[in-house]
Amino acid sequence: MKIAYKIIHFLILVICLILQIVFIEYLKLYHINMDLVMVAIIGISIFDGVLYGITYGFAAGLLLDLMLSNVVGVNALTYALNAFIVSKVINIGFRLKILTYILIVFFITELNLLVVSGVYYLFNFSTSLKQLGLEMLISPVCNILFMFLLFPALQAGREKKDEFGFLYKDKI
Repeated sequence: MKIAYKIIHFLILVICLILQIVFIEYLKLYHINMDLVMVAIIGISIFDGVLYGITYGFAAGLLLDLMLSNVVGVNALTYALNAFIVSKVINIGFRLKILTYILIVFFITELNLLVVSGVYYLFNFSTSLKQLGLEMLISPVCNILFMFLLFPALQAGREKKDEFGFLYKDKI
């Protein structure tokens, strides 16, 4: 049954990748920046483990780079590093609660923006501090809002109940 969850998570990642390429890239014209793939990779790293997070992150980042990016490998590297950082944060001992999820998505989004902007700056692409500042304000909020839609889908089926019916039928 665990393999079925991993396949479902892979399909969710593919759907997020398609939505990122087809729909979300055009919202950047209106300064609405969301990274659906990054949020999916964070969720997969939390719920499936570091190996699946790094593998799916690298593959999805490489596909996203080949489709959209100017520098091939930047998203692949950052998504794999995101999965690694998330697994280390979870292994430190943080409880898997909603506040932890919000903080992880916030800090990973900020880290992604800084790393990608730094790499683009190193390769002499035009970067604007005003644009970066605006992205650092808007992107975490959009990613956290998307997290509330995606994490329940990734977490569905994790809580296994032994029987159907009333939970407290023996205590009546």
